[in-house]
Formats: sequence, C-alpha cells, structure tokens
Amino acid sequence: MTVWNHLKKAGYAKKLDVWVPHELTQRNLIDRISISETLLKCNEIDSFLKQIITGDEKWVKYKNIVRKRSIWDKRGESPQTISKPGLTVNKVMLLQETIKEKRSELINRKGVVFHYDNARPHTSLMTRQKLRKLGWKVLMHPPYNPVLVPSDYHLFRSLQNSLDRKTLADKRAAENHLKKFFADKPQKFYTDGIMKLPEKWQK
Repeated sequence: MTVWNHLKKAGYAKKLDVWVPHELTQRNLIDRISISETLLKCNEIDSFLKQIITGDEKWVKYKNIVRKRSIWDKRGESPQTISKPGLTVNKVMLLQETIKEKRSELINRKGVVFHYDNARPHTSLMTRQKLRKLGWKVLMHPPYNPVLVPSDYHLFRSLQNSLDRKTLADKRAAENHLKKFFADKPQKFYTDGIMKLPEKWQK
C-alpha cells in the first residue's frame, strides 16, 4: 500500500501541496478563528507585517504536470511530494546570518517576527529554545492551514505556475529555472505576499 493510500485512509487531503486532515476538528476551527482575530487586532494596534520573516521548502520536479490547486485527490496515483524536513537549529542560524546581511534593521532595532507553518512535524525543543534566545517573536499560526502561509498561497503558487507543463532536463536546468524565476521577481512581489495576510486572517 502506498503512502498516498495510507494518508487517504487516515482522512487526509492535499491542499496547496500540504497534507492536512480532510475534516478539521471543532478545536481546529475554533483555534483558526481565535488566532486570526488575535493577529488582526495586534496588527491594527502595532503593525508588524514589515518585520515578518517567513520561509518554507518546496520540492521541484523535473517533469511538471498541471494539477488542481486546492485538493489533489486522484485515486490510485502516487503522491506528488514527500514530507518536508523540519525547522532545525542550523536552519535558524543560517537564517539569522542572512537577516543580519539583508535586513539588519530587524536585528538591531525592530525585531524579527518569525512566521512558519507549525502544523508540520518539526520544531524540536532545542529549536524553540534557540528562537527564544534570539529574541524572535514567533507568529501564531492555526494548525493545518496552508492558506495562511505566504510561501504556500503566494510564492509557491507563482513558482508552480512557472513550472506547469515544463520538463527540466537535469539539476542544472532546474537551478537555472529557479534562478531566473527569483531574479525576475521585484521586491514588491514578496512584500505583496506578506501584505495579504490581514485579508487572509479575515476570511
């Protein structure tokens, strides 16, 4: 039996390339509403959107087919992705160095507001301790909600559009495609993705 069949049997569905429970529990729904309302109020009192650092990982395949965006549930086919590795202390340290280089004002004055999808099986105690030690505020995120992750609803959607129907010959072709994709995107593209968060929280 494939991983796909196990996940389907367990009641999971794929939304925006993330496996989530097909039916959210009452607690999931209440948490989603409560966290979204809290974030909206906090942002109205003291806007923190420009302090957000977010990120995620996406698997890029050499052969890309066009598929449904919301739920990928064709019976009998193998899954399109493998579970993503989690957030680690090393990744946090690499990110810290990149922020120092590219957004030093966040380290020196404003402070980092870190946003990631915490529903995935990651974030060890050591990683959480490291985030606290760095003084980063970790943005609350309702579990099983990829529609509230800018990487999923904005960046990866655009990236997937650029890949649809393309066949990449090898690793070098994939790297070239990704370099061009990111080089062609103006700063405003990334800002727009973050600035859509309040609109997402209201839904």
